[in-house]
Amino acid sequence: MRNSCFVLAADAKYFPYAVLGARRILDVSAPIDGFILHIGAGTDDLAIAGRLLGAGVRIVDVSDLMKGFDFDPGHLSVATYIRLVADKLAVFEPYDRLVYVDSDVIFNRSITDLTDVELNAPLLAAHDEQNYFDPNYRKSLEMGPGSSHFNAGILVLNMPVIRAEGLLARARELALRRVPNLDQGALNIAFAGRWQTMHPLWNLQTNHSSQIPFDRAFARHFSFGKPWWPRPEGVELAALAIYRNLAKDTPWLDRFSRPLWKRGLRKRLLRNFDGLSGIILNKEKYRRRFRFNVERTTAIFAAHAEQGMMAASYPEVLMGVVKAPK
Repeated sequence: MRNSCFVLAADAKYFPYAVLGARRILDVSAPIDGFILHIGAGTDDLAIAGRLLGAGVRIVDVSDLMKGFDFDPGHLSVATYIRLVADKLAVFEPYDRLVYVDSDVIFNRSITDLTDVELNAPLLAAHDEQNYFDPNYRKSLEMGPGSSHFNAGILVLNMPVIRAEGLLARARELALRRVPNLDQGALNIAFAGRWQTMHPLWNLQTNHSSQIPFDRAFARHFSFGKPWWPRPEGVELAALAIYRNLAKDTPWLDRFSRPLWKRGLRKRLLRNFDGLSGIILNKEKYRRRFRFNVERTTAIFAAHAEQGMMAASYPEVLMGVVKAPK
């Protein structure tokens, strides 16, 4: 029997959304231990978190721990690096399987179905399809030809292997060297060739105009267009309804009651011109995006996940957005 838990991490700004995301996990999941690691959450928000989450989620202040690292998040918060210190936190020592979840994720399926996936690698992660339109990450991150790239918004960490091999320590070292793309870049280098494909419906992102509908998502990752933005582009009405229900009787409710008439319109219109833009601007990124078929790509990576396969080489070729290299 595996001993598993889930964890979210946030600064004061994102703490309310981490709380709502954790509450949703509890609502749709079989019993599982949960944690929120935070930096600087306010007293009022902490009180609301205690009321909404009860004993189901333990809230841990990691401010002092994070002060011990010279991370540089640029315009973002240092909280983005919290996932890199999971191996240094005593609260996680009893767990051999840890699911990290970004604060902009909402689950529709029990997270224990994800923790129960058979792992053949230190990490389970979802392909970052957006990067395959412009795979210059291989040069900027000094990765080998054809190297895959994962999105770090939802990760399943095989903690015994990670601790034994020092993989998160390696990621911290890379982050402190200021590799591109912050913590996600550091993780992709540290775990290159060591990660297994996650079923894409567990990290269904909102980057594309042609995206899988919310009601099919095991977990929706609002990677572009947040439910709490003034104009929540690409956020489905059903998802907003869930957030409003989660936030009822809290001061956070009004953040999910914005006008919706522009929801996703700009993104859809712009993507309709990808093919033309690729020709006129001579942009390979747009040409690849034009050839992208979300259903085909999802089916490919889902089949890989169901077979327990490691991340594929040259995934952009498998997706059909580029020809195989000669």
